[in-house]
Amino acid sequence: MTDEREITLTINGTEHSVEVEPRRLLVHVIREDLDMTGTHIGCDTGNCGACTVLKDGEPIKSCLMFATQADGSEIMTVEGMEELPEAEGELHPLQEGFREEHGLQCGYCTPGMLMSGKALLDENPDPDEAEIREAISGNLCRCTGYQNIVTSIEYAAEKLEGEPAAADGGTVTAAQQFDCGVEDCCGGPSTEYDHLEGADPQFENVDAEGDTQ
Repeated sequence: MTDEREITLTINGTEHSVEVEPRRLLVHVIREDLDMTGTHIGCDTGNCGACTVLKDGEPIKSCLMFATQADGSEIMTVEGMEELPEAEGELHPLQEGFREEHGLQCGYCTPGMLMSGKALLDENPDPDEAEIREAISGNLCRCTGYQNIVTSIEYAAEKLEGEPAAADGGTVTAAQQFDCGVEDCCGGPSTEYDHLEGADPQFENVDAEGDTQ
């Protein structure tokens, strides 16, 4: 007779009670018992990171954890990202970043990358490139060369910080935000050249007529 235990997992905000064998891996419970196949299985040895999920806010490789070890835990999978407030009913900024910055090709590593990226941004909202690369170092990608994945996470960081994202994922400068230049119209500056002051050192001494002081 198989020895099974009842465990409780709260996944993406919904509580689930499941009967599992003590040796059953968390990734198999997520994918097969609960039908959340967004979490991928790659190497089955913990090297590739495709199975990464968040357990109580920390990224873990679900192929290396028995389901019973996660009993009572809060688990987040890639399916839960669209339910987060910052997704605003559409794509989460990380998902949007991977789309806009071409952070995926075959897509197999993407769910794990998104989970690692989210854990990073939750802890460090403004990471530099080295910090991003360290955070995703446990996730392998055979397609992209990683640069676009880094750029995708930078895109999400800027959007989550409330800064407008440029088309290339960079930060929009003050000059780029300039609108029509008419006072009290569209919230623009009061004169044609006011927006240039402070935007770039070369414009610090420009007067309202555009002449150098």
